[in-house]
Amino acid sequence: MLSYLLIVLIIFGNLIYAYRCIFQTRKYIEKYGFGEGSAIMTRLVGTFAGGFAVTLTIALCSSIEGAWLLFVYGFLQACIGSVVCYQTIHSEWGSVDGVKTSAEGYVAPIVIALLNLMVLVTDWNVLFKI
Repeated sequence: MLSYLLIVLIIFGNLIYAYRCIFQTRKYIEKYGFGEGSAIMTRLVGTFAGGFAVTLTIALCSSIEGAWLLFVYGFLQACIGSVVCYQTIHSEWGSVDGVKTSAEGYVAPIVIALLNLMVLVTDWNVLFKI
């Protein structure tokens, strides 16, 4: 049952980002100083997070049996996201006038990656059942 709690945490984390990016776009953009032109990309990121949360919710409500690929995707996407965000924040892009960088850009994906990995490890016998 630990994996169900972990999955709920993954869903919750993704829903928070989806909500902030899609429904609080202006506030999110202002918080980080992205500029008005970033609205479409900010909202697009929200759709990815929201889509993953809905997909995980469906899997959780029906069955996670054989659903290993969802968590592998979640793990890989979050790992790639944390590396790319870390590199971006510590590059010339991270020092653009008006942009406010934050470790949240790579810490949050690291947490999501770890949660996905923990689901894969703790419930591998169900997830890899084919």
